[in-house]
Amino acid sequence: MTKQEICALVALAASSNPIMQAKDPAPIVAAWSIMLADLDPVVAKAAVIKVCRESDFFPSVARIVEAANELDPRIEKPPTAAEAWEEVERLIIHFGPYRAPKYSCDLVRRAVRAIGWLQLCCSENPAADRAHFLKLYESMRSKHKEQLEVQQVMKIAGVGELIRALAGKSGA
Repeated sequence: MTKQEICALVALAASSNPIMQAKDPAPIVAAWSIMLADLDPVVAKAAVIKVCRESDFFPSVARIVEAANELDPRIEKPPTAAEAWEEVERLIIHFGPYRAPKYSCDLVRRAVRAIGWLQLCCSENPAADRAHFLKLYESMRSKHKEQLEVQQVMKIAGVGELIRALAGKSGA
């Protein structure tokens, strides 16, 4: 985003918060210019509006990024654990133990693979399998979310270019 777009976002957020209207926006603009640089301006504006409508306080960067990720249709949103389990149940009924199913996302596939497709299809204790799957899937989903956030932060901070440059020098 450009500095002008960031200034507009800060002004929009400050206008919804009487305490911030009297403060110098320069430090906020400087921080947001770095920390929100990877957001699409239209999505960022929608996120700021959403956060301001939901809170009495000035929006934090974390809350804006979270809202932007929720609103951006280009960002893959893996199913919740409950939705993933519903998918697995449908696939068990449709494919059975002897045919390979097609999963909606890699996280569901990995969680099923960790337990075992045959185990899930032929289980004598589906309640235990469900509990195990939900816990495993949620752990994988959380880890996936953390990894994506780390990648974005590294990209914003320019660490990716540094690592590639160092790798290029050491490989020469």
